[in-house]
Amino acid sequence: MPSRHNASDNNQTINRRNVIATIGAAGAASLAGCGGQSDGGDGSDGGDGSDGGDGGDGGDGGDLFPLDVQLEVNADNSDRLQMVELIAESMEQTGYFNTTVETYEWNTYVGRVLNPEYQNNGYVPCIGLSGTFNPGSFCNALHHSSNIGACCNLNGISDSELDDMMDSARYGVDVAQDPELRAERYDEVWNYLADERYSSITHFGLATSVSNTDLHGFDMWPFQGGLYSYNMFAPQEEQVMWIDRDNAAGDSDLSDLSEGGTLSMAISANVESFDPPHSSDTTSTLAQNFIYEGLVANDKQGNIHPWLAESYELLDTTDVDRTAYADYMSAVGTTEEGAIDTDEQVIVQHPEDSPAEDDEVRVLLPDDATEAAEDGTYGMQYRYNLQQGVEFHNGDELTAEDVVATYEYAENSVLAPQTFDSVLTVTQVDEYTVDIYAQVADAEAERSLPALLILNATQIEEVEKGNIDPRQGNTPIGTGPYEFSEFEDAQYYEVTKFDNYWTEQKGVSEAFSWFDGSDEFPDGPVIDAFEIDIVPDNSTRSGALQNGEIDSTYGLNTSTLDQFDSSEEFLLYEIETGGYEYIQYPVNVAPFDDARLRQAINHLIPRERIVENVFSGYGRPAWTPIPELAQGSGTADAEALEEELRPTNEYNVERAEELLEQVAADN
Repeated sequence: MPSRHNASDNNQTINRRNVIATIGAAGAASLAGCGGQSDGGDGSDGGDGSDGGDGGDGGDGGDLFPLDVQLEVNADNSDRLQMVELIAESMEQTGYFNTTVETYEWNTYVGRVLNPEYQNNGYVPCIGLSGTFNPGSFCNALHHSSNIGACCNLNGISDSELDDMMDSARYGVDVAQDPELRAERYDEVWNYLADERYSSITHFGLATSVSNTDLHGFDMWPFQGGLYSYNMFAPQEEQVMWIDRDNAAGDSDLSDLSEGGTLSMAISANVESFDPPHSSDTTSTLAQNFIYEGLVANDKQGNIHPWLAESYELLDTTDVDRTAYADYMSAVGTTEEGAIDTDEQVIVQHPEDSPAEDDEVRVLLPDDATEAAEDGTYGMQYRYNLQQGVEFHNGDELTAEDVVATYEYAENSVLAPQTFDSVLTVTQVDEYTVDIYAQVADAEAERSLPALLILNATQIEEVEKGNIDPRQGNTPIGTGPYEFSEFEDAQYYEVTKFDNYWTEQKGVSEAFSWFDGSDEFPDGPVIDAFEIDIVPDNSTRSGALQNGEIDSTYGLNTSTLDQFDSSEEFLLYEIETGGYEYIQYPVNVAPFDDARLRQAINHLIPRERIVENVFSGYGRPAWTPIPELAQGSGTADAEALEEELRPTNEYNVERAEELLEQVAADN
């Protein structure tokens, strides 16, 4: 068996992007139950059926094998830990590896693995991510060199050919205007990743939530950060939840809707920050979505609807690449570590310059970017016409000034890497109109350009960046249906209904020209308040729900879900998500720089056993790197892609040993 250690250190938590799943089991990227089994399998995972069984002798690999391998994982997600232990045991049983599993508390772990120096350790980390409707979130985050130390390129993968392939699937007039070409290019990316095997995605999770029968009208959302904001009020799908403690939920419809009440719930992690651009963990996003809103909103199929923007349109697309900005760029120095030496947000770096190799590089800074756009140098120009009469919680009216200030506030924030990979600049046209420019034509522009939650310009002027948080003495101010009420760090927070919420003032039909739903659908959320306890332990949250202390929670151990599902006192909800778990190989440390070693370990990951034995069936093996919700724009033929890639991801000890013998022969 692999040995297991519990470690702690004082590594600072490093900024990370919002794709990180900070959830427990069965959430957007979660695991449960274990296995760690060593019985000889029945062949259900493919290969030769030797899923478990006696270990080998490691061949004749000389001094290389058995290879010492340290896998790392956060200890406070018991399901993820058990999955990693199962992988470690599977590796060790071949006789080619001596495996250990190191565990860390979540915040320590995130700071550890996102430290750019981590890539030099030679460790194999496991983490969970929540992807998006865009296929790029299932390859770029893990593998694009721009995400080293940001999220979630943990082991310093830098492959210029792969960078170009991923960029060509997203950027350019050709893919922006031709979805089929875009899908074909992503298929090239998936095949390339299968050959190089920089990471191994194990499975796509099922997001689950459990509520008592007092909560009516609840439905699942595929991303945990929007789970409760979607349910409290989503006219794009006539979704609204309410409390009725006298009648049991199950077959309720809008005619049964009851207003008022306080919903009590429990979440699995602390809210790291109420400051949207300067935080990115899923739990913080969940809390922020009560308070703030964006220019647009999605439905469950990924369709985009105007929200704080009454309408929007694409005004212009031009065929430029990032070298077009050369005349507007400034020359700045570089550091010994190969970083760009400037305190300003770098909007575009000249593609021909390298901070790692050059003493000076050309970069486009914010003022330069605005000048370029004014001169007509840009990739896309989108115009957003704002809703009028939208009130912030402090009484200010939403104007274009707030939108521009929000994007300036996001400069050099946690979300800056995923904002300014596309955004060129944001300019005010008039009091209620803004233009957002893309650097180059971007197939994801309609979703990615307006992605920020909109903040209040008055508050932005009064606080330091990153300090919109009650722990810093600053009450978060948004336009959302609920306003901040109370927060006790790591204990609980509360939000209460905002009396002047703008959709209730206008009426949902007037607020949204696209709304064609029932006259019975309310003009805003109907629940008065939310009381949210912060309870990291899954079993404690489960017990609180069973004892009637809370009305709803999520991310429980999958081993308990069947019990809730069979009870008449609770309702279980589930949906396949964009959440996924992955391990990543230290490609810059020998012998992991050999793709054959990485391929071999990938063949030792028993994906079907992980889903069935660890997650009790609440998940789907990742035979390809892309889930159902992103397949529409991410592959030309999902069935053909699975047929092609599944053999590279199936459990196959015999093939793994062949590859390991090849590695041994060359060492």
